[in-house]
Parts: sequence; C-alpha cells; structure tokens
Amino acid sequence: MLLSHSTRLGVSLALFLAFHMLVALSATGLADDRRIKMAKLAKGEGGEVMAYAAMRIDTTKKIWDAFQAKYPFMTVKQYKADTNKMLERVLTEYRAKKYLVDVLDFSGFHTQVLLDRRIADRYVSFESEHFKPIFKGKDGGWTALYYYPLTINYNTNLVPLNERPKNWPDLLDPKWKGRIGMEPDHLTWYGGILKRYGEEKGKKFMRDLAKQEPRLERSSRGNALLSAGEFAIFIGRGHTAQIFKNKGAPIDWIKDPDPLVVQMATLQLAKNAPHPNSAKLLIDFWLSDEVAQIMAKDDRIPARSGVKGLDPAYSEIPVDKILPMPMEELMHNYKNHLQEFRSFFGAG
Repeated sequence: MLLSHSTRLGVSLALFLAFHMLVALSATGLADDRRIKMAKLAKGEGGEVMAYAAMRIDTTKKIWDAFQAKYPFMTVKQYKADTNKMLERVLTEYRAKKYLVDVLDFSGFHTQVLLDRRIADRYVSFESEHFKPIFKGKDGGWTALYYYPLTINYNTNLVPLNERPKNWPDLLDPKWKGRIGMEPDHLTWYGGILKRYGEEKGKKFMRDLAKQEPRLERSSRGNALLSAGEFAIFIGRGHTAQIFKNKGAPIDWIKDPDPLVVQMATLQLAKNAPHPNSAKLLIDFWLSDEVAQIMAKDDRIPARSGVKGLDPAYSEIPVDKILPMPMEELMHNYKNHLQEFRSFFGAG
C-alpha cells in the first residue's frame, strides 16, 4: 500500500520528534547517573566543600541551603572578600602548597590568572551544554555564572526621549559635558571599545570622552547619584540601573550599544582541591537551572540559556551580539589598560 506524500511527511516528522525525544531522555538519564555517582564519591570525602566566592553572601546562602536540601550529607563553607583580596589569599596559599579551596568564583581577568598560575583546573560540567560558547572557557577552564552588561544608563527626567543616546559616540555631544558619570577602572569596557574600534580610533574616542569631564563613581553610588539627578548619564552596569528602576527611580539603560561588552562572574574547579568530587558536585548544582532561577530573583543575569523568571528587561539583551572579550586578553592588557584609563580619566 502506497502512502500519500502528506502521510509520509507526517510519519517522518513523528519519527524525527521521537528520535530527538529519546536523545533528550538519554542525556537526562546520563546526567542523573553522573550526579548519583558524584554524590556517592562526595559523601566518601567527608561531606564538606570549600568555596572562595565573590558572590554576595545573602545569595550564596540561598544556594547553599538548596544544595544541602538536595544533598543533606554536604556542608558548604565560603570565604568571601573583594576579588583582589581573594586572589592574593589563594596565590599565597598555593605558593605555600596549602590546598584549602575546592571551588573558585571570581570575575574578569582574575579567572585567567587562576588558570595561568595552575590554581584552577579544567572541568566540563554536564550542565555546560545549556550555556552559549561565549559563556564557556576553552576546554572547561571556566563557565560563567552570570554577567553584567556594561552600557549607558541615563536619567529619564533629564534626558528627553528624542535625545537619549543610543550608542557610544552619542556621548560626545557637547550638551553632555559635565553631566556624565562613569565607573572607575572600567577596564573590561575600555578593552571592549578598543577591540571594536581599533586602537587608534578607540583611544581617540577615550580622549574625546575625557573632554566631557566624566566624574568617577562606583556602580551603586553612581546610579544613586544618577537617580538623584547629579548626572544625566552614567557609564556602568545595566543590571544595577535596572535594580534602581524597579524601585521607582527615573533610570533606564541601553540594551544594545555597539560594542555590547559584559563583565562575567565565573566558576572554576580548584587544582589540587581537597574534596574534588564534592567540588564537581557543587559546580554541577551551581550551574543548574534551579540556581539560575535563584540568581535571577536576586537581580542577577544568569549566563545559562532559557532561564524562566528573568526580568523582561534582561530578555531584551541581544546575547548573540555581545563582543567576546577573551580572559587571556583581559589579563594580558590589564596593566596597559589600567595606565591608559587613568591617564584619560584619573583614578577614582
């Protein structure tokens, strides 16, 4: 009996969907098997894991509580400090061959320093398939937990709708002179501008921006001053502006400047971790959808794709247009970019 063309198409589609469903179920089963095996190994290590984490303690407490609810035999300990202070601590420990940390949560060029100094190891979590390539390091060197868009924030009362800057060169208009704030030592953003425009054109932009006399202020204070009308524009983190906006402040921000540069917070496995299987178990959980939703509720932008409950404003970010800023570039250029940035704008 011959089947009609439409019937054959229907059968083919059904087989195609069935095949992909089986693949998805198989992948889920493999992940579950790996998770069960890792949990048994972690339990045999004593049930403790140490994280050096830059993430705020109020957020990590929620993550640790959820982790311990899933794995009641596990306890997470956290050392929290400024990333520079945490980096110095772990460098000192490894020079002395004291291996105390299991999991590393750092950001920016620090991530590459940890790899180059052989403090971070390579680990590919089964959860990493849910992250776009831009949010993963080479060969499992790191995975991004969340990111900050570095963009143009503005006061909606002071900047009329038809005058709102849409891109970086718009900030050079004479009407913005003396009305701009920006984050000090804004090096990932600085490097992104130079990468996108080229050294010569990028530095010309910085010289012209410096003539606008921008005032250096830290992210939260800068956005608070922006809300109060001290600035018309603040060059900084878009997610901080969104937090203020959600509280009723007259602030908004540009979702797609060119270049769109982001600062990433990353997760790494410590080399010579005293509890390696416990560390992997925690990393797998920390990269899960469950934790991504916790971070989303705490006003972070998870790097994981397809997270529900994300603020609609963050869904407007064109992730595929983010300018890649390799960690090794950030580290290699750090000293020069710091010197150049301060020569243009001063030290905050």
